[in-house]
Amino acid sequence: AAGGEGGSGGGGEARGGRLRKKRRSRRSKPRYPKGFDPENPKKTPPPDPERWLPKRERSNYRPRKKDKNRIARGPQGSTSGAARVDDRATTNVKELSEEEKAVQAAVMEHQRGAARLTMAEDARSLVAYSSGYAVLSTLSSQVDGYPNGALVGFAPDASGLPVFVFSAMSSHTKDLSKVGGQAALTVTAKGFEGAADGRVTLIGDVERVGKEQVEKEGLKELYRERHPNAFWVDFGDFTFYRMASLKAVNFVGGFARAAAPSPDEYLSAEVDPIQAFAAPVMGHMNDDHAESTVAMVMHYVGLPDVEAAQLVALDRLGFMVQVTRQGQTFKLRLPFPRAAADRKDVKSLIVEMTQAAYKDESVQAHLAALAKPEESAAAAGA
Repeated sequence: AAGGEGGSGGGGEARGGRLRKKRRSRRSKPRYPKGFDPENPKKTPPPDPERWLPKRERSNYRPRKKDKNRIARGPQGSTSGAARVDDRATTNVKELSEEEKAVQAAVMEHQRGAARLTMAEDARSLVAYSSGYAVLSTLSSQVDGYPNGALVGFAPDASGLPVFVFSAMSSHTKDLSKVGGQAALTVTAKGFEGAADGRVTLIGDVERVGKEQVEKEGLKELYRERHPNAFWVDFGDFTFYRMASLKAVNFVGGFARAAAPSPDEYLSAEVDPIQAFAAPVMGHMNDDHAESTVAMVMHYVGLPDVEAAQLVALDRLGFMVQVTRQGQTFKLRLPFPRAAADRKDVKSLIVEMTQAAYKDESVQAHLAALAKPEESAAAAGA
């Protein structure tokens, strides 16, 4: 017993006759992203645009050099003599030829100069043509200091700011009335599926709108235009709110395309008029003229051996195209030779670009090669 007491006084614990020393807690060093300088955070280089890809698919990936003569372990009963392998053969990384490197460099250069909407125009257009539903984040009235989130309907006004109709029973309505109007609305592009699709967050002050103001500005009609079945706008316990002031805008248009337009840039930006009828135009092209899109990508972007191409976005300056090539699928910008003014102009531009692409002999040869397997399959089915 005396020994045990003496042991505990010496900085350890006696358990079962053994003296166990107390462990010193080690403070782990903070981990920072590659290239980040904690002393000069503002001078940190921009993030790698390929950071979303698996390491082995990144352009700068190089496999480790291991012993080429290492004996690989095979299944039971296999002979070791046949198991000598180069580890790099198992990485499925294909070394690019000089010709392919030149093609990719030319495509990247083309994409850097391809005409696009400004980030502010993209953000305004995304909000204007969205589903009319978004996630509203407010300061919680239930848990002090924590945010609350709710899926809400909205309609953008002439300046691109959201107008809401909230029930008095909703948690977000209580948040706005009890805690404050500081809020953020996250709007996703129509048909949003994941990180490759666009989204916008509008940060600002949300305020209640009086009945006189609702009537004067026609907010009830504005909301019903976006939500025709919103019969609750006439209920007495539903109230109009709006984002009265915009403090910040965060826009993400997909991988490696993000910006924070100033509130003034967002409010003064024009909504792209072509996107209003983009869906039927793209649907017609994808269903009936997919080979024309392949031809245009090859001719104008300079990308050979395109297997398939589908239009996924359209604005007055051009298309976004989802391209399949060499087993990989990615998106490219296909700009118009000039800005389109209306639907008729879009049709004229597509015809003009298609005709020019079909005059390219390499395009003709590639399309003919693509058509042969289809013809063989059709003949086999007959």
